[in-house]
Amino acid sequence: MYFSWRSYKWFAVVVGFVVILTCGIVYYFLTRGEVSTDDAFVDGHIFIITPRVSDYLTKVLVTDNQIVTKGQPLITLDPTPYEVALAQAKASLAQSRFTLTSLELGVPLQLTQTAEQVKGAKAELESLRKTLEQLLQDEVAASQEVKRLEAQSKLATVDLERNTALRKSGAISQQALDNAETSYRSALAQLQGARARLESVKKQRAAQEADIQLREANVALAATGKEQAEIKARQTEAQKAKVKLAEAQVKRAELDLSYTTIVSPTDGYVTQKKIEPGQYVSPGQQLFAVVPLNPPEVWITANYKETQLTDVHPGQPVQIEVDTYPGITIQGKVDSIMAGTGAVFSLFPPENATGNFVKVVQRIPVKITINKQAWDGLPTLRIGLSVIPTILTLDNNHGQARD
Repeated sequence: MYFSWRSYKWFAVVVGFVVILTCGIVYYFLTRGEVSTDDAFVDGHIFIITPRVSDYLTKVLVTDNQIVTKGQPLITLDPTPYEVALAQAKASLAQSRFTLTSLELGVPLQLTQTAEQVKGAKAELESLRKTLEQLLQDEVAASQEVKRLEAQSKLATVDLERNTALRKSGAISQQALDNAETSYRSALAQLQGARARLESVKKQRAAQEADIQLREANVALAATGKEQAEIKARQTEAQKAKVKLAEAQVKRAELDLSYTTIVSPTDGYVTQKKIEPGQYVSPGQQLFAVVPLNPPEVWITANYKETQLTDVHPGQPVQIEVDTYPGITIQGKVDSIMAGTGAVFSLFPPENATGNFVKVVQRIPVKITINKQAWDGLPTLRIGLSVIPTILTLDNNHGQARD
């Protein structure tokens, strides 16, 4: 009896070993060629809504978490001041065109002028020259302001790029990244405004120089008695410059008026609304954000261990499981692999040149895009959701999920 029980135990051990070995072999063949991680999340673009002109808000047409479509009006500013400015610009343009038409048709001019007329023309010319000197000073100041704001914009761009990298590595909060984006857009808006002012001063200076040339011609012709045709030709050219300036002012006024209605730059959800009707807003001020929740505006950022990326390359298919929606698998593909590890782009990169060294497996961010065709009918992927992507490294179909 003792011998039989001992034999049974050995038989059970052998059978158990065979079962475990078989399960291990089956598991290996089922999972080989699959690289997975739970250190992954949904990422995407965040569109910060800012005004391009200063004014009071008259209507806020959206609320937090509201779905909006591209081109949908979001807010309106008081258009009255910009409507008045546009009307004035159009009136000035009409007057300039009328004057140009009169010159081109031929306005009779006196062939000779009295000494008093010559004296008056010289006085007017001197006044125009003083105005030109002021415009030249304004142009220099505006040019210096543009250079200063260009440097500020470059600094804001560098800060934004650095904060974007820091955000991807988790070294800073989303709010810090949003602040950097706001600073960047504010600097860009200020730079655009400064360039517009510089261009306006240049056009005014050009018109003033043309007017001075006209007055100088009038003085010379009045003193020498040159023929009327030469005067009229110079006047016509000077008036053409004034017409171009007036046309530019009308276009600028039309743009400013159009900026009083802000529309959505993309399909998405409104979030972080910080304004109400009646508030005064300025260019570059963050009002709220529009977050798209559909591909290609959203993607997956997965932080894989460096030892997992041996056989990973762009184009490989990916199966994505979302913690929020258990049982649902989303198809995607590897888009790109970051040029360095997350630690390299952190705020304080590790320094391993001193003291003791402990080797730590590094993680490298991998961007995974979502198959747009397979997206239809699936739940919404909100930015920041945790996911588990599995890269199929043995699939050579470049992005097509295997059967």
